[in-house]
Amino acid sequence: MEKIMKDYAAFERVMDEDKVFLDLGFEEICAAIGADQETLDRLILSEIGIDGRGLVDFYRSKFG
Repeated sequence: MEKIMKDYAAFERVMDEDKVFLDLGFEEICAAIGADQETLDRLILSEIGIDGRGLVDFYRSKFG
């Protein structure tokens, strides 16, 4: 599996299981999981139509 797909899976896991969005922004989450912020941001945008920061904000508003 490509690194970006592993990073995407790690991002999903820490968002859903660890609820890191309550304390960290997108940039900090990327740093914590060792993901390249720009690459992950582009993947999230292409997969769900919202950028990484927007997704973190969505999680905060919906689950925070």
